[in-house]
Amino acid sequence: MQKRLSKLTILFLSTNLDYVYMKKKYLIVGAGWSGATIAKLLFDEGNEVRILEKENYIGGHSSSFLHKDVIWEPFGAHIFHTNNETVARFVQKHGMTRNYEHKVLTKFSLNDEEFLMSWPPQVDELKTLPNWKLIKQEIAMLSSEPSGKNFEEYVISMMGPTLYELFIKGYSIKQWGDNLNELSSNFAPKRIELRANGYKRLFSDKYEYFHPEGASPIIKNVIKNIDIELMKEVNIDNVENEFKNFDHLILTCPLDGFVNQDILKWRGIKLEPKYFPNLDKDEKVTENYVINYPDLNIPYTRTVETKHASGQQVNASVVAYEYPGTDDKHYPYPTVERIYEKENEKLKGFIQKDFSGKVSFCGRLANYTYINQDQAIAQSFALYRSLQNE
Repeated sequence: MQKRLSKLTILFLSTNLDYVYMKKKYLIVGAGWSGATIAKLLFDEGNEVRILEKENYIGGHSSSFLHKDVIWEPFGAHIFHTNNETVARFVQKHGMTRNYEHKVLTKFSLNDEEFLMSWPPQVDELKTLPNWKLIKQEIAMLSSEPSGKNFEEYVISMMGPTLYELFIKGYSIKQWGDNLNELSSNFAPKRIELRANGYKRLFSDKYEYFHPEGASPIIKNVIKNIDIELMKEVNIDNVENEFKNFDHLILTCPLDGFVNQDILKWRGIKLEPKYFPNLDKDEKVTENYVINYPDLNIPYTRTVETKHASGQQVNASVVAYEYPGTDDKHYPYPTVERIYEKENEKLKGFIQKDFSGKVSFCGRLANYTYINQDQAIAQSFALYRSLQNE
């Protein structure tokens, strides 16, 4: 009996030692959705995981904070939406379960008259415009398949020149700069459309959520119990001291910043919060959570009043005015020739070589791609699967 137990013990130990030896040590740079998700997936498999975050908070561009006593979003509105079942289950597991239906409005002036309309534009609402007859003619001439070699051409082929001027051009110049003809049309089909069906929600995904406190508490919950160091900015020169004790590096940060070479083009934003006290608990200041302002004489692109989405019961509100054109690395700049996407791939190759292939890239910033929160999480799941197969 004792010999039999000894054999079983040896078998158990050897099996588990093999299991232990398969585990790795991962160093992750960035604590936004991408970094937090890949950290959680690897940690739950028993790997040793450490996160380094340059800011003093968790959540990246999806972060939410209190301004005095009101929830607000310093990097713009972030509504979680997805059709991906795996991603939906992941965020639900960590507390993202409050249903929300996001709608956007656009406010603009025409012939000295102010209009407030749905975004995307609805044909029935457009009939109230003084130039509806011209708009109707242009819509009738549109092809069923929009096309164009750049952003401007594509959008005009989608809705006609008049609606482009009213809803798109000014906003896009403020957001992206003057040269809209060098901007790629690739992201336009996903974010711009003309509707005639009366559907006023911005998204049509199966799952759509907004947590009462924004995304920050969800992301914090994802990396609960995982080792993280805040206010730790690393680059290719100083990360090696950290990396020497790890098997694999995962970057979710901008790669040009990581290698100390600002060779990629980015568009940054700054949201300036204005506090409005002495309101009723459910009272708001603006007409909607998000309102776009395409007129060029208004310096901001949109207002964000998170109280509309959070449902927070408080005797105040915060309206955030979103100003584009800062030097921050928030939005990749997609050109027709994919100039900066190609440069980012070169940076990946350089970093791979420097770390002998023991490095991976994940998320919007590291992959230099304009994606939503659910897509960032999905990238983390894909990376996790590839690391499992190594």
